[in-house]
Amino acid sequence: MRMTNRIREIQSSATMRIKEQALRLKSEGKDVVDLTAGEPDFPTPEAVRAAAAQAISDGYTRYTAVSGLLEVREQAAEKFREDNQLNYQPDEIIVSTGAKQCLINALFTLAEAGDEVLIAAPYWVSYPEQVKLSGALPRIISTDQATFKLTPENLAAAITKKTRVLILNSPSNPSGVVYSEPEIRELAEVIRGHKIWILSDEIYEKIIYDGRRHFSPAQIPEMFERTIVVNGVSKAYAMTGWRIGFAAGPRPVIRAMTRLQGHTTSNATAVSQRAALAALQGPQDFVEHMRDTFQKRRDLIAGLLSDAPDIRFLMPAGAFYFFLDISKFIGKSFDGGKIENAAGFCESLIDYNQVVTVPGDAFGCAGYIRISFAASEERLTEGMKRLKNFTDCLKDSDC
Repeated sequence: MRMTNRIREIQSSATMRIKEQALRLKSEGKDVVDLTAGEPDFPTPEAVRAAAAQAISDGYTRYTAVSGLLEVREQAAEKFREDNQLNYQPDEIIVSTGAKQCLINALFTLAEAGDEVLIAAPYWVSYPEQVKLSGALPRIISTDQATFKLTPENLAAAITKKTRVLILNSPSNPSGVVYSEPEIRELAEVIRGHKIWILSDEIYEKIIYDGRRHFSPAQIPEMFERTIVVNGVSKAYAMTGWRIGFAAGPRPVIRAMTRLQGHTTSNATAVSQRAALAALQGPQDFVEHMRDTFQKRRDLIAGLLSDAPDIRFLMPAGAFYFFLDISKFIGKSFDGGKIENAAGFCESLIDYNQVVTVPGDAFGCAGYIRISFAASEERLTEGMKRLKNFTDCLKDSDC
C-alpha cells in the first residue's frame, strides 16, 4: 500500500518539530530557554475570553455559514476600512480556521499544476509546502542579506510565463522586515504588466515598531482586484489557539475559496468566531501594550547581543523574531564533532545549555537561526547569556 507523491514530498514543520523537542526537555525537568515561540506569550484579553464563555452559555455551538458569521465579516470589513483604507463588502471576506487555512485556500484557488508561485527567502516555513500541495511549483527568490527584501530587479528576473502568484509577507516571519509604501509600489509596478496575483500575508500587521506604518498592496488601486489579503486575530490579540483568520479579495475568488472550505473544514469554530468579534470590536489598548512590550524586548536583545560581534542581525522592524547570522560558527568543533550547518548549531546549543532555537534552513537561509522574543525579559536575558557562552565556547578548540 502506498501514499501519494504529494504527501511524500511535504516536509514536516521545522518550527513544530523543534517545539516538540523543547517540550520533551521541559518534561524531563530541564531548565530550558525556549526561544521558538511563534505566538505572543500574553494571555488572550479577558473581554475576549468572557465573550467566548457567554457564547457557549448562549448556545453558539453549531455550524455557521461556511464563510463565517456575518457579524464577524462585517467587523473585518470595518477593520479593513479603518486600518487600511480598503473597501470590502462582507461577501468579499471569508473567515477560516486560522490565517494558515486562508493561505492554502487561496493557493488551491489560484494555482495549479504547471504554475509557479514566487516566494522571497527567507520565508515562513509553510509557504513552499502549501504551494506543493496545490500542485504548483514554489520558485524561491534569494534576497540581499543586507535587507532581506524583495527588490524590483530580482522580482522581474524571477517572473516567467508560468508565474501565477507572488506571496508577500510584511511584517515578515522570520526576518522582521517591513516593506514601506514606496517599496511595495515599486514591486507592484513590476507585476502590473503580468497576470499575477498577490497573496499578501499581513498577520503581523499590528506588531510594527518605531512608528512605522503598515501598507498593503491592495491599497494600490490597480492591485486591489488582484490581491488577496490575509489577516486574523492570532498575533494581534494573542489568540493563536482560537484559530481564526480571515481573507479579503475579489468576490469571485472569495466565493471559490468558500466552496473549497465547504468541503474541508466547513466553518471556523462558532465560539472562536464570537471571541474574534469581541477582539475586533473592543478596545485596542491591549494591542498597543503588547506591541510596546515587544519593542522593549527587541531593544533588550539588540543591546545584549551588541558585544557579540560574530553574531550579526538586522534589527527587526516588525513581528517578534530575530534572524541571527551564525555562519561564522559553521565548521567549528563541538563535543568531538563538527557543526555542519544551522541545524547542527541548534542541536549543539540545546546539548550545551538547553537553549532552543530554530535553524534558518527551514526558512530558506543557511547559516541563520531564528529566535523569538515572545518570552519574559528574564528568560530572554538568560537565553542571550547562554547563547553567548556557547559561541564563546566554539571559539575555543576544546569546546
